[in-house]
Amino acid sequence: MKVKALTLAFLLATTVGYAQQQTANRYEQYLPIIEKGTLVQKDSLAKALLAEVKGYKTETDYHSTINILRSLDKENEMTIVENIAKKKYPKGAITRDAFITDVFYNAGTSTAKEKAYTELIKKWPVKNFSQEPLTYDYVLANLSQSFANDGNAQKAIHYLGEMKERFWRGNGYIPVGQILLKSGDTTTAAPLLKTAMDDSYYYLTLPEEQKDNKARFAAMGYASSMSAYVNILVAQKKFPEAVEYIENALKAAPEQADGLAMVYYKSLMGTGRKLEAYNILTKLYAKGQFAVEDDLKRLYTELNGSAQGYEQFNASLKTELTQNIRNHIKEMATFKPAPNFELLNLKGEKVSLASLKGKVVILDFWATWCQPCVRSFPGMKAAQESYANDKEVQFLFMNTWERDKNYKENVVSFITKNNYPFEVLYDDQKDPQTGKVMAAQYGVNGIPAKFIIDKEGNIRYFLTGSTPNVDYIKLEMKELIEAAKKPYKGL
Repeated sequence: MKVKALTLAFLLATTVGYAQQQTANRYEQYLPIIEKGTLVQKDSLAKALLAEVKGYKTETDYHSTINILRSLDKENEMTIVENIAKKKYPKGAITRDAFITDVFYNAGTSTAKEKAYTELIKKWPVKNFSQEPLTYDYVLANLSQSFANDGNAQKAIHYLGEMKERFWRGNGYIPVGQILLKSGDTTTAAPLLKTAMDDSYYYLTLPEEQKDNKARFAAMGYASSMSAYVNILVAQKKFPEAVEYIENALKAAPEQADGLAMVYYKSLMGTGRKLEAYNILTKLYAKGQFAVEDDLKRLYTELNGSAQGYEQFNASLKTELTQNIRNHIKEMATFKPAPNFELLNLKGEKVSLASLKGKVVILDFWATWCQPCVRSFPGMKAAQESYANDKEVQFLFMNTWERDKNYKENVVSFITKNNYPFEVLYDDQKDPQTGKVMAAQYGVNGIPAKFIIDKEGNIRYFLTGSTPNVDYIKLEMKELIEAAKKPYKGL
């Protein structure tokens, strides 16, 4: 993730300086125009901000204005202010951030990245930006992953060791650990994953009065870091040790039980606690984790003495899942006209919502940098393929909120590399009245965001978030699409 693309809210939430608070107050002042202003109002505000620049006395003033202009989607004006600030403060944070984005992140090899990092800390030493260690940790994490991908574990570990923010370092340690695991280097990977797990556990178990935004952010990663480390123990057949870690975790964070369920049942099976493993498997299967079916059937047979009745039992679990999904999608139900659009696809062809009237349309707003979006794509691919012969259903993947100037090339590369048979539209056309892209017109505040539009052009369902569970996504999409095919009967 690029430093320039960090949200203002997150930066302010994880720092406490007076200058940052001033920036927050100024941003809040213009929030109504940023979020709901017309294009005329936004243009007027941008013009007024540019007129103020000549009177600025501190770099904080420039930084504040750049953030506001970025939120207004005024890239040209933002560049003007940025260039003025870079000339006035060549050793300042704005010039540094531009270097990170333009030089470090554009470096094509690990060696080039390392050279850029060396130049970065020479020109903009960490000690000169004591309130911004996270900026450097992002760079270090990226550099470490680059070396890990090259197979240079020694340098990857070295740069991970330079990270300063304990609450965030798991975001560097876990990806590097997973890269090393895939290459077969379990010995080097295990300590990294354990460190990430221990860090998350530390923040998770702090007294409530000590849990600030940093602590809460770190605690959210506990299930993923725990699963990554415990999977190593399971692979090494250290089942009792794995169970001990998991059960301590469940005591400290019972809300993360779902995230730990898969590795927990494997650990329980390894220790011979088959009935407990079976109970967890039953819950997993009833939530759409059909990959566990072989183990479920085997344990059912062992515990019951035969496979008699299994098919009926299996069918009851699927019925329960379907009913749970139906109950869940009721919470997503809405009814309002879908804003029309006419956007270009990857081939440069125009695609409009109006031209799809008579079809159920699934809009999936996503971005290449959005990991939850990417994690859901195998499931969305499976859902689309299940409707391949249904001429009344159309999936559209709305690429939005991209951060790089060459985003179109990045999108094509991403889709081609992953062999996704998606109809992708670029959500980069701004409304002439409001200056908003289509995501904003649909009320999207976070991605992934999916809309199910009926044959008459009305939004019937809206859902956010994602899961990597392919079977669940496929079932959920089926229920949503089939419900949207039916005439509207009210909420």
